[in-house]
Amino acid sequence: MKVFLTFVFIYTVCFSLYSQQTGGVLVIHFDRGVESAIQGYITQVTEEKPKGFRVQLCSESGNNAKTIANGIKSQFLSKYKDVPAYLIWESPNFKVRVGDFKTRLDATLFWKQIQDHFPQSYVVMDQINLFRSEQK
Repeated sequence: MKVFLTFVFIYTVCFSLYSQQTGGVLVIHFDRGVESAIQGYITQVTEEKPKGFRVQLCSESGNNAKTIANGIKSQFLSKYKDVPAYLIWESPNFKVRVGDFKTRLDATLFWKQIQDHFPQSYVVMDQINLFRSEQK
């Protein structure tokens, strides 16, 4: 009986080890739409922001450049709450740029509206936030 139990024990251990060593293939089937949606998301996340236009209000350098630029940004946001404003550091300047416009025409039309308050502003090409520009 002892030999029989030993044989059963060895057989069970060998069988369980054999079953763990066999490799398998996992196949997942899903709709092609899911694959294209995932690929689109990956492309969107890894791509560079799209090119568009903004209006540059100032470009300041020097000791108080950041303070001056933040003041101009605050002044702009107090008048135009719905338009995004960005403080950008491009060595050695702090720049304030506003808006996310897809076309130069849209940026120019907005620039004409704010020209009285910000006479030194001008339209520049920049990378824009696409989702904000689509809300316009």
